[in-house]
Amino acid sequence: MRMPLALMVLWCAVVAASLGCGKGKSGTIQTKKIGGCVIETIAVGCGSGNADEAPADAAWIRLSSMDFAGNELYKKAALDLKRLVSSEGVKVLSCTELRHVKDGPCWPPYSIELKVTLAEQRAMRLRSFFEVNAIAVCRPLTERPEDYGTFFVSCGTGASDWWTVWYRK
Repeated sequence: MRMPLALMVLWCAVVAASLGCGKGKSGTIQTKKIGGCVIETIAVGCGSGNADEAPADAAWIRLSSMDFAGNELYKKAALDLKRLVSSEGVKVLSCTELRHVKDGPCWPPYSIELKVTLAEQRAMRLRSFFEVNAIAVCRPLTERPEDYGTFFVSCGTGASDWWTVWYRK
């Protein structure tokens, strides 16, 4: 029995897509160049809202790592981060998927960023909250480890960092 051409093309596309999904870190990877850096956006299932629609003065809380920690751990950490922030009465405006600096001088290599409604004074109280609460299976550390730990969570606005808390699995 011969397969119609349209059905054969569809079948080939499905097979090619499924084979591509097995490669790399995730099935859905989008790459773009920002400044002098090539950035991959890896869908791990935690993104929400649109960061571009957040007010210009919105603060950010960034979950970062130096090494790839695995899709499931990033997803769990991002969801825990959103839950912890919300439990403290801070409104989460948006959350990106995992961003990976594939090439170029941008830093850190891996990050997920929340845009939030937060003033600096309240952010300092939020830091104390993060210093005693685990994210995913990672416990907070009192000092920055040489390798930056499994994750580090920073908070700030614009180009200003207010604080950072480090975590280790």
